[in-house]
Amino acid sequence: MRTKLIVTLLLLLAFVPACFKRSSNIEPPPAASPVPSKSPFPQQNGLINDFANVLDADAKSRIQPILDALSRDLDVEFAVVTVDTTGPLSAHDYSLALSREWKVGKSGKGLLYLLAIKDRQWRIQVSTALEQALPNEVCAKLHEPSLKLLKEEKYGDAIANYVRAIDHELRKKK
Repeated sequence: MRTKLIVTLLLLLAFVPACFKRSSNIEPPPAASPVPSKSPFPQQNGLINDFANVLDADAKSRIQPILDALSRDLDVEFAVVTVDTTGPLSAHDYSLALSREWKVGKSGKGLLYLLAIKDRQWRIQVSTALEQALPNEVCAKLHEPSLKLLKEEKYGDAIANYVRAIDHELRKKK
Protein backbone atom coordinates (compact mmCIF):
# COMPACT_ATOMS: atom_id res chain seq x y z
CA MET A 1 0.00 0.00 0.00
CA ARG A 2 2.83 2.37 0.91
CA THR A 3 4.66 1.60 -2.32
CA LYS A 4 1.54 2.39 -4.34
CA LEU A 5 1.22 5.74 -2.57
CA ILE A 6 4.87 6.63 -3.28
CA VAL A 7 4.56 5.65 -6.95
CA THR A 8 1.38 7.72 -7.27
CA LEU A 9 3.03 10.76 -5.68
CA LEU A 10 6.07 10.44 -7.95
CA LEU A 11 3.85 10.26 -11.03
CA LEU A 12 1.93 13.32 -9.87
CA LEU A 13 5.13 15.24 -9.25
CA ALA A 14 6.38 14.34 -12.71
CA PHE A 15 3.08 15.29 -14.38
CA VAL A 16 2.09 18.49 -12.48
CA PRO A 17 5.02 20.70 -13.64
CA ALA A 18 4.24 19.76 -17.25
CA CYS A 19 0.72 21.15 -16.78
CA PHE A 20 2.09 24.56 -15.88
CA LYS A 21 4.67 24.86 -18.66
CA ARG A 22 3.88 27.63 -21.06
CA SER A 23 3.79 26.61 -24.65
CA SER A 24 6.05 28.74 -26.80
CA ASN A 25 3.59 28.82 -29.68
CA ILE A 26 0.76 30.44 -27.68
CA GLU A 27 0.42 34.16 -28.24
CA PRO A 28 0.08 36.39 -25.17
CA PRO A 29 -3.33 38.02 -24.75
CA PRO A 30 -3.68 41.39 -26.44
CA ALA A 31 -2.92 44.43 -24.29
CA ALA A 32 -5.82 46.50 -23.01
CA SER A 33 -6.88 49.32 -25.27
CA PRO A 34 -5.46 52.69 -24.18
CA VAL A 35 -8.81 54.35 -24.97
CA PRO A 36 -10.99 54.47 -21.85
CA SER A 37 -14.34 52.78 -22.19
CA LYS A 38 -17.38 55.02 -22.37
CA SER A 39 -19.64 54.94 -19.33
CA PRO A 40 -23.14 53.52 -19.82
CA PHE A 41 -24.46 56.25 -17.51
CA PRO A 42 -25.30 59.84 -18.36
CA GLN A 43 -22.96 62.63 -17.28
CA GLN A 44 -23.98 64.46 -14.09
CA ASN A 45 -24.92 68.09 -14.55
CA GLY A 46 -25.56 69.62 -11.13
CA LEU A 47 -27.86 68.21 -8.47
CA ILE A 48 -30.99 67.97 -10.65
CA ASN A 49 -30.51 65.68 -13.64
CA ASP A 50 -33.74 65.39 -15.61
CA PHE A 51 -32.74 62.98 -18.37
CA ALA A 52 -36.39 61.93 -18.86
CA ASN A 53 -37.46 65.56 -19.44
CA VAL A 54 -40.35 65.41 -16.99
CA LEU A 55 -39.50 68.44 -14.83
CA ASP A 56 -40.52 71.92 -15.84
CA ALA A 57 -38.67 75.07 -14.77
CA ASP A 58 -41.11 75.67 -11.89
CA ALA A 59 -40.46 72.23 -10.41
CA LYS A 60 -36.70 72.66 -10.68
CA SER A 61 -36.95 76.09 -9.03
CA ARG A 62 -38.83 74.52 -6.09
CA ILE A 63 -36.41 71.59 -5.68
CA GLN A 64 -33.03 73.32 -6.19
CA PRO A 65 -33.17 75.60 -3.10
CA ILE A 66 -33.84 72.62 -0.84
CA LEU A 67 -30.89 70.70 -2.31
CA ASP A 68 -28.67 73.80 -1.94
CA ALA A 69 -29.75 74.29 1.70
CA LEU A 70 -28.99 70.64 2.52
CA SER A 71 -25.53 71.05 1.05
CA ARG A 72 -24.89 74.37 2.80
CA ASP A 73 -26.42 73.60 6.22
CA LEU A 74 -25.85 69.86 6.66
CA ASP A 75 -23.04 69.10 4.18
CA VAL A 76 -25.36 66.62 2.42
CA GLU A 77 -25.11 66.24 -1.35
CA PHE A 78 -28.51 65.16 -2.68
CA ALA A 79 -28.71 64.36 -6.39
CA VAL A 80 -32.08 63.93 -8.12
CA VAL A 81 -32.15 61.89 -11.33
CA THR A 82 -34.93 61.06 -13.75
CA VAL A 83 -34.41 58.57 -16.57
CA ASP A 84 -36.79 56.97 -19.04
CA THR A 85 -35.60 53.49 -18.07
CA THR A 86 -32.81 51.72 -16.24
CA GLY A 87 -32.61 49.21 -19.09
CA PRO A 88 -31.70 45.70 -18.04
CA LEU A 89 -30.67 46.85 -14.55
CA SER A 90 -32.98 47.05 -11.57
CA ALA A 91 -33.61 50.52 -10.14
CA HIS A 92 -31.51 49.50 -7.15
CA ASP A 93 -28.51 48.36 -9.21
CA TYR A 94 -28.72 51.33 -11.57
CA SER A 95 -28.96 53.93 -8.80
CA LEU A 96 -26.16 52.30 -6.80
CA ALA A 97 -23.83 52.19 -9.79
CA LEU A 98 -24.76 55.75 -10.75
CA SER A 99 -24.14 57.10 -7.24
CA ARG A 100 -20.74 55.39 -7.19
CA GLU A 101 -19.78 56.67 -10.64
CA TRP A 102 -20.86 60.21 -9.85
CA LYS A 103 -19.33 59.98 -6.35
CA VAL A 104 -22.40 61.56 -4.79
CA GLY A 105 -21.61 62.74 -1.29
CA LYS A 106 -17.91 63.43 -1.58
CA SER A 107 -17.96 64.50 2.09
CA GLY A 108 -19.37 61.10 2.99
CA LYS A 109 -22.96 62.28 3.22
CA GLY A 110 -24.71 61.58 -0.06
CA LEU A 111 -28.18 60.80 -1.36
CA LEU A 112 -29.27 59.91 -4.87
CA TYR A 113 -32.97 59.76 -5.74
CA LEU A 114 -33.70 57.93 -8.98
CA LEU A 115 -37.02 58.00 -10.78
CA ALA A 116 -37.31 55.68 -13.81
CA ILE A 117 -40.43 56.88 -15.62
CA LYS A 118 -41.22 54.06 -18.07
CA ASP A 119 -40.18 51.40 -15.53
CA ARG A 120 -42.45 53.00 -12.91
CA GLN A 121 -39.69 52.51 -10.35
CA TRP A 122 -37.96 54.72 -7.83
CA ARG A 123 -35.00 54.25 -5.54
CA ILE A 124 -33.02 56.31 -3.08
CA GLN A 125 -29.39 55.54 -2.34
CA VAL A 126 -28.28 56.62 1.11
CA SER A 127 -24.60 56.83 2.03
CA THR A 128 -23.35 54.93 5.04
CA ALA A 129 -22.96 58.16 7.02
CA LEU A 130 -26.70 58.86 6.67
CA GLU A 131 -28.10 55.33 7.09
CA GLN A 132 -28.86 55.83 10.76
CA ALA A 133 -30.86 59.01 10.11
CA LEU A 134 -32.51 57.59 6.97
CA PRO A 135 -33.00 53.82 7.22
CA ASN A 136 -34.87 52.06 4.39
CA GLU A 137 -38.16 51.98 6.31
CA VAL A 138 -38.08 55.74 6.93
CA CYS A 139 -37.24 56.51 3.29
CA ALA A 140 -40.11 54.32 2.10
CA LYS A 141 -42.58 55.91 4.53
CA LEU A 142 -41.50 59.42 3.52
CA HIS A 143 -42.06 58.48 -0.13
CA GLU A 144 -45.64 57.21 0.34
CA PRO A 145 -47.31 60.64 -0.17
CA SER A 146 -45.44 61.00 -3.47
CA LEU A 147 -46.81 57.75 -4.91
CA LYS A 148 -50.22 59.25 -5.72
CA LEU A 149 -48.55 62.19 -7.46
CA LEU A 150 -46.36 59.83 -9.48
CA LYS A 151 -49.42 57.86 -10.61
CA GLU A 152 -50.95 61.15 -11.77
CA GLU A 153 -47.69 61.90 -13.63
CA LYS A 154 -47.08 64.98 -11.49
CA TYR A 155 -43.37 64.22 -11.35
CA GLY A 156 -42.21 67.68 -10.27
CA ASP A 157 -44.66 67.77 -7.36
CA ALA A 158 -43.77 64.21 -6.33
CA ILE A 159 -40.04 64.88 -6.33
CA ALA A 160 -40.39 68.23 -4.56
CA ASN A 161 -42.58 66.59 -1.94
CA TYR A 162 -40.06 63.80 -1.34
CA VAL A 163 -37.04 66.11 -1.26
CA ARG A 164 -38.83 68.31 1.33
CA ALA A 165 -39.67 65.24 3.43
CA ILE A 166 -36.05 64.03 3.38
CA ASP A 167 -34.84 67.56 4.24
CA HIS A 168 -37.28 67.76 7.17
CA GLU A 169 -36.23 64.33 8.46
CA LEU A 170 -32.52 65.15 8.34
CA ARG A 171 -33.00 68.51 10.08
CA LYS A 172 -35.13 66.86 12.76
CA LYS A 173 -32.27 64.46 13.55
CA LYS A 174 -29.49 67.07 13.31
